This record gives sequence, structure tokens and C-alpha cells, in this order.
Amino acid sequence: MATKKKSLKSARSSARSKSDTQTQLLNIVHQVWLAGLGAAARAQRGAPKLMEELVAEGAQVHADTKQAAEKALRSALSGVQGTLNARMEKVRTDTADAFENLEKIFRARVHSALTQLGVPSAGEVESLSKRVDALNANIDKLARARKPSPRMRAARKNGSSHSPTP
Repeated sequence: MATKKKSLKSARSSARSKSDTQTQLLNIVHQVWLAGLGAAARAQRGAPKLMEELVAEGAQVHADTKQAAEKALRSALSGVQGTLNARMEKVRTDTADAFENLEKIFRARVHSALTQLGVPSAGEVESLSKRVDALNANIDKLARARKPSPRMRAARKNGSSHSPTP
């Protein structure tokens, strides 16, 4: 229970110190405002030319600070933009790498599953296709080389189902 009272007291004192700081800041700003009003009043009473000079100098200071602020803002924004572009490029690269890895894993698993099922690979099918083409070419070659003899032709004409022995 004692710790709760202490924490409440510290919270209240913290709130009071924030309030005191804000009050002090407001007082300082108010004093600066009053000093500016006093300087303007003296300049108006003392010499209108001094007032014009002060206004011109104030306008110049305002323009200079505005340009400096805009320059600082542009610089900060370009820095932020550069950082964001670099981070986006890193994210793009990381994403592309992740997709490549995922694709490799997927291909490996599909290949493994097809191998377990006994499905031939594309290379094996192509190799077998080439062998079949070669065998067909050999069969055609042998068929052309082997012409039927005159006895076989006569036997075919007679309707004999047995082929004559040579």
C-alpha cells in the first residue's frame, strides 16, 4: 500500500513539473512578444524611418529563415526518400530471393514425388524417344534391304499361308 502512495505522489509531482515547465515556457514566449511590441512602439514614436528599417530587416530575416527552413526540409525529405528507396529495393531483392528459394524447394519436392512414383523424367523420355526413332530407322533399313524372292511372290499369289523355305 505504501508503494502505491509513493507512485501516486511521484506521478503528481511529475505532472506538476510538466505543468511548471509549460508555464515557464509560456512566460518566456509572452515576454518576447512584449519586448517586440515595446520595440515597435518606441520605433513608431522615435522615428518613422527607424520603423521602416526594422520592418525591412524583419522581412529580410523572415525570408532568409524561410529559405533556410525550406532548404532543410528539402534536404530531410530527400534523405528520407533515399532511405525509403534503399529499403524498398532491399525488400524487393529479399522477396525475389525468397521466391527463388521457394521455387527450388517446390521443384525438388515434385521431382522427388515423381521419382518415387516411377514417372520418367523429361530427359529419360527424350532418350527413349531417340532410341525408338533409331530402332524404327533400323527396321525400315532392314525392310528395304530384304526384298521378297521370286518363290515368295509365287507363294503369295497361290494363297499359301506357309512361306516356302529357301
